[in-house]
Amino acid sequence: MSFDNQKKILSKNNPIDFIEEYVLNYEIEKVRASRDEIVIFSKGVWRNYDISFKWDSKRKIIEIITYFEMSKKNRINKSIYSLISDVNKKATVGFFNYCTELNTIFFSYKFSIKGQDFISIDQIKNFINIVISECDRFFPVFFVFFYKKQDPIHALDIALLDTIGEA
Repeated sequence: MSFDNQKKILSKNNPIDFIEEYVLNYEIEKVRASRDEIVIFSKGVWRNYDISFKWDSKRKIIEIITYFEMSKKNRINKSIYSLISDVNKKATVGFFNYCTELNTIFFSYKFSIKGQDFISIDQIKNFINIVISECDRFFPVFFVFFYKKQDPIHALDIALLDTIGEA
C-alpha cells in the first residue's frame, strides 16, 4: 500500500488496511479488531471516543460506529426513542440509536466506496471529523436526558440552546 502525490491511498485491498496505514502515519491509537474492523481512539470536546470502522466487502460499504457509555444504574423509559427521533431529525449525517442490552446510545454512519479504486487521506480525516463533531454536538442532549431529567423536550431545549447575538 502506498500514498501518491495527491494523498490518495493506492491499492484495491481492504479499506480497513488504508485506515490502519493512515492512523499509523499520524500516530493515532488503534486496535485492529479483525481483518474487516479497526477501532481508533480519538478525543472529542465532551469525551474520548472509540470509533469502529467496519468493512462490508459484499456491499462495498464502510460503517463507522461509536458508543456513548452510560451508567447501567439509570432506568430508561420509552421516551428515549422519542428523543433519538428528534435528534436524528437534527443530525447532519448518520443516525443515533439506543441499545437496550448495553443501555447505551450509539452513532452510526455508513458510506459506500463502490466503484472507487482508492480512498484519500482527506476522506479518512473527514470521516473521523464527522463522527466526532456529530457526537460532540449531541452528547449534551443525551447526558441531560440520562443524568438530569428524562424528558426529551427538556433535554433538547437545554443542550441545544442557540445563542443570539454576541457576548
